[in-house]
Amino acid sequence: MNVDSQHTSTDVSPFRSSLRRLLRQPSFLVAAGILLVAAVTLNAATGYLQLHFQKLPVPLAKPLDTVPATMGPWVQVSTDTALPTDFAHILGTDEYIFRDYVDSRLVSRSVLSAFNDKSAQERKVLFNRLQRENPRAVMNLAVTYYTGMVDTVAHIPDRCYIANGFDVSKYENLSWPIFEGREPLALRYVTFEDQTTAGRETMNVAYFFHSNGQYEPDPIGVRMQLQDLRQRYGYYAKVELMTLMRDSAQAKAVMADFLSQTMPEVEKCLPDWKKVTAPPATQPAN
Repeated sequence: MNVDSQHTSTDVSPFRSSLRRLLRQPSFLVAAGILLVAAVTLNAATGYLQLHFQKLPVPLAKPLDTVPATMGPWVQVSTDTALPTDFAHILGTDEYIFRDYVDSRLVSRSVLSAFNDKSAQERKVLFNRLQRENPRAVMNLAVTYYTGMVDTVAHIPDRCYIANGFDVSKYENLSWPIFEGREPLALRYVTFEDQTTAGRETMNVAYFFHSNGQYEPDPIGVRMQLQDLRQRYGYYAKVELMTLMRDSAQAKAVMADFLSQTMPEVEKCLPDWKKVTAPPATQPAN
């Protein structure tokens, strides 16, 4: 017992001695005082200015899978299925839809009915065949939703397609008047060419974001919105379309037509930013 006490005493004594010497040094006291004042000032300023370094999540108004299977002439022929766990982890969200749509104006009823009562894999085979035969008649739609994040915009096509062996052959920032009576929708349009020996078709991709209540074509613009310290909440949705048409003008026309039918329905799922940021209602005085 005495040996343990002596051992503890010899361990603590040098520490106490060093601490006493440190506390006697004016430079240390000044530095510690400055850090203390800075911490108190930062906390006070953050509270006074109502700055938010962390964002609170914003729930969707409606689940994304409530987007209708039929929107105007466009009919969903795929099934909504959950991604494998590892893919969902990479995606970084469990709020998503990945769908295949077919334009009923360009295909017969018998072609559409062929998708009925088929497995997800069988539907994909039929869709890929139709895509090769009549690329104007099909569209891939992906909508993913992220919230509570402040410093990243995940999985933009510029990175994902290139990582999959494609290269950008054309890059455009466009505005399409898809909303009646509203400003045109700004988006990015990218043409990807296969750089491997697989001989894959040219991919035309259009994408944009809905972030904190407004549309944004640039992921950097989304990051700036999410990093706005004045905002308590933060979210963004990415909408992405893909076709396999070599005629870029034709691809743009088909995409614009599809979005004019789709976005009013997608918007019903997105948060109402005015309600999210509205001040709390005051209680009436008694």
